Amino acid sequence: MEWEFRIMGQNASYTHRKFGKWMLLVSMSLVFLLAMIACDTASKSVESTEKVFKDATGAMRGESESDKPDTRDKPDTSDKPDIFVESIEVSQAIQNSANSVVLVSDRSTVVRVRVGVDGGGSATGIDGVLQVFVDGVQITTAVGVAPINSGFTAPEAGLWDRDNEDHTLNFEISAPTGITPTTDADFIVALTPLPGEPDTTNNSGSTVNLTVVESLTPKLYFTRINYTPAGAGLPDLSDIQAGVGNVFVDGIYPIDDSDPIRYQVGIFPSLTWGADPNGNSQIDSGNNEHSDILDWLESCRQLIVDVEGNGDRIFLYGWIKGNPIPSNGWAPVGGRVAFGNTQQTRHQRTYAHELGHNFGLSHNNRDLAPDTGWDTSARLEDNPIGNNTNGRVKPSTLNDIMVGGLLTNQAWIDQTSYEYFLGHDVLDSGGTGSSDRSDRRDKRFQQRVVAVSGVLDFEGTKLVRLNPVFRYPWLSQASINDPQGRYTVQVETQAGNVFESTFSGELGDDAETSPQSFGFFSVRLAVPAEEEIARVSIISLTDRRELGRLERSRPPRIRILYPDDGAQLTGEVTVKFDVEDSDTPKERIRVHIAYSNDNGVQWVPVAVNVPALVSAVTFDSKQVQASEKGSGVIRVIASDGLNTVFDDVSKLTVGGKYVSNQQKRDTFVKER
Repeated sequence: MEWEFRIMGQNASYTHRKFGKWMLLVSMSLVFLLAMIACDTASKSVESTEKVFKDATGAMRGESESDKPDTRDKPDTSDKPDIFVESIEVSQAIQNSANSVVLVSDRSTVVRVRVGVDGGGSATGIDGVLQVFVDGVQITTAVGVAPINSGFTAPEAGLWDRDNEDHTLNFEISAPTGITPTTDADFIVALTPLPGEPDTTNNSGSTVNLTVVESLTPKLYFTRINYTPAGAGLPDLSDIQAGVGNVFVDGIYPIDDSDPIRYQVGIFPSLTWGADPNGNSQIDSGNNEHSDILDWLESCRQLIVDVEGNGDRIFLYGWIKGNPIPSNGWAPVGGRVAFGNTQQTRHQRTYAHELGHNFGLSHNNRDLAPDTGWDTSARLEDNPIGNNTNGRVKPSTLNDIMVGGLLTNQAWIDQTSYEYFLGHDVLDSGGTGSSDRSDRRDKRFQQRVVAVSGVLDFEGTKLVRLNPVFRYPWLSQASINDPQGRYTVQVETQAGNVFESTFSGELGDDAETSPQSFGFFSVRLAVPAEEEIARVSIISLTDRRELGRLERSRPPRIRILYPDDGAQLTGEVTVKFDVEDSDTPKERIRVHIAYSNDNGVQWVPVAVNVPALVSAVTFDSKQVQASEKGSGVIRVIASDGLNTVFDDVSKLTVGGKYVSNQQKRDTFVKER
């Protein structure tokens, strides 16, 4: 048995299992009819009293009601508007007219309803209610969701414009929405009958059987960089803190935009960068200044270890005050680090743009047409005031996020980029996503993953440097192999096994026009922990030319000289260490220093890329999380090329009163 009926010019077909939803539509319409009747009770009572009086008078005269012509006034509804649901659009950033862009579970959602008026005219004072069902179960409250623009005016049919947010009745559901993964998400809207509306049976409409998928949340960390050549100091937290710096990212990336891990300050010392080879107080690309900063950020990122380990979903972004960056920002394409400006008219979009490069995208020249976007809850509107961004709707004339050099109010995301992110390996939960990249790497966490990094020249023809390779003792994840990459890392072990990973080598800026350029790269390979490395090579795939290599030497030795095990540390903390190596000069040995407040489970960087010639490093213990008595650990890690060694001091008490990670993060933001 099957019912077929037409609503707002759209066919809907329901089998037996949909009968409950059909009945809900009918019952919701009846509720509104009863409400309309209730509103007319007073006037009808007057009419009833008048009728009784007339009947009594006629009876005394010997007349019956049927003997008289009906002279009572009847309500004239010929000029009353008849409204109906013409179409429903469900969007979480961008959507097409067919509602075929897949939804993400628990992500903030807007339901836009085009309200039609019989005869093509306009109508005012329109209201309604939204109900949402997942697999036949209602997930909205009994009273439903009210529109954000109650009292809406439906425009004349000929004037309707999808790019105008005031031309639709709009319902918003904030994250977490409670909408779980399914192929059966139903959105049902009932319009409140207008006074005197001639036909209320067409006031309900729905869009049904929409697909919702799970999306993993990237772990987006940020830090502040004091670029001393510009003399501006650290960026203001008010420009970059959660709820400001990340709102463009929240608006366009297909993730649960309520998950706290999606954007958080790194609980480690802010960074200071003083190099400026040509003395122009700008971060240039011609002399690899941009690559040096990216190299530095990646070393920090590799020391960010949470309870899972150092995963490929960990990203690190560096904010620089003002805009001493001629091209606004930089990121390795397919990498996990980036940096950008804090210029209020553009910095939120620059962050989202550079993150797009991290996800593997290059520049394009597309706009949103024929689709329209939506910023749920108007995250960006006057936030901050200097971003010059207003409203929720993102018209089809805006450019896609990967068009370079734009201001915040000039861009959003198109369907192609949105679906690319949705299918990306980093966000794909492995079940319902559309990723075709799941076979590009071993996703398992393992110890001693091989971390290779270096710098190519601007044209990508030469290897400027190949950094010492690190194999960290904690759990890490390999990076994504790029089958379109122009270069490959080749790792040969002493057992004779060879492991390879291909990478792009391309850098992405945020300039309006810029040539393709190359520079810093970072690749992580899953090599069995028990196998030692004999050789690492960088090979150009265009001509199979080896650009550079590192070969095994005798390993160095390292000792921490200060502090001692069990020390209590406050204020400025100096870590002293000594590195000895019989066949590698100390200036070629790279040292990182990491800190753990929980006996080595989680780690953060306190110093990176330190040459072994420098035997002491000082950091501010107020900028790391305090440790409970005896739970702090400092680890100094050194690599001479292919050999990684480390030394620990433990049982440390660092800082003042211990607080939880989230408490520290909240107070840390305020203090900084």
